[in-house]
Amino acid sequence: MGNSPGVKVIIAGGGTGGHLYPGLALAQEFERRGKAEILFIGTAYGIESKVLPKTHYRFKKIWMRGLQRKLALENLIFPVRLLVSLFQCAAAMIAFRPQVVIGTGGYVSGPALMAALLLRVPSVIQEQNSYPGLVNRLLGKWVNQVHLTYADSLPYFKNSFTYVSGNPVRGEFSATLRDSRARAAQKFKLDESKTTLFVFGGSQGARAINERLLNCLSRLLEVSTLQILWATGAGEYDMIAGKSDINNQALRIQPFIDDMASAYAITDLALCRAGASTLSEIAICGIPAILVPYPHAAAGHQDFNARTMAKAGAAIVIHERDFTEEALINNVRDLVGNQEKRTMMAAAARRLGRPDAAREIVDKILELIDHN
Repeated sequence: MGNSPGVKVIIAGGGTGGHLYPGLALAQEFERRGKAEILFIGTAYGIESKVLPKTHYRFKKIWMRGLQRKLALENLIFPVRLLVSLFQCAAAMIAFRPQVVIGTGGYVSGPALMAALLLRVPSVIQEQNSYPGLVNRLLGKWVNQVHLTYADSLPYFKNSFTYVSGNPVRGEFSATLRDSRARAAQKFKLDESKTTLFVFGGSQGARAINERLLNCLSRLLEVSTLQILWATGAGEYDMIAGKSDINNQALRIQPFIDDMASAYAITDLALCRAGASTLSEIAICGIPAILVPYPHAAAGHQDFNARTMAKAGAAIVIHERDFTEEALINNVRDLVGNQEKRTMMAAAARRLGRPDAAREIVDKILELIDHN
């Protein structure tokens, strides 16, 4: 089914990369079909305010901000924020005249979906996590379509137009990127023949992972077949680089990696958090993982995500309270020394991966547009 000329789409979601990047993947897919006008709705507080201005997409900022998970004066003005944001979204929709509004989660998607429902604009929810976010659980029964990443989420939605479509990832992440291992090794100045552990934290950061790894780094690097690619996060890079042997050929430390596709291409084992986008990417790439779920994620959704991966045999989960240096060393050494186990985990990850998720979701959304 082709894209009708000039299809107009609003995508609302953000706060973290887990809510923003699936929206970007859907925007890319709409554009791949033909002419499309995309308007993103977000805030000045989330990752979208840094990422979207570097793209060609239109970006409308609203005043919305999430509730604090502690007693805070900020929470007292939440109803006012919600009402103002609802009017801002409605005004944007009246001006832009979208054919569909897609909510990809986070507090910003709430007023956008509510405005779409009030204005009778077709609306869609795309849920990344095993345990759905509050906004999506509340609004799921009112929207026209719900697209889930995991079948585990089905009990939370009674909408008959609910699909397990997978989590859309951007075009650079594909099942064939493993063919670029040699180029990735050259890019990061790593040895193509060694087993690469890729350590990174995602947009929520990973101080606990950084601290444990730093404390046992010298012991891990005693494993002659192992090399480590480590994205520390900008805030901790100077400290970690200052305490590490940066001249060691088996260690590459960077504050941040923009080209994640290349990093995944050289990766044999990941040590990371359990954000939805991260898990979708490593699943599509077939990367076994040691997951340390971020314990303060909303409603514990990273823990739910990690358990889904572990249940499938694609990952080992270590909760932060149990994430000792010995646990890290033992699990890394075990997996580095057991290629057969890594191969089985990689195959399990690929079975969870849905490389056609963006295409399937856009197909359904275009059908919805055609029928309205």
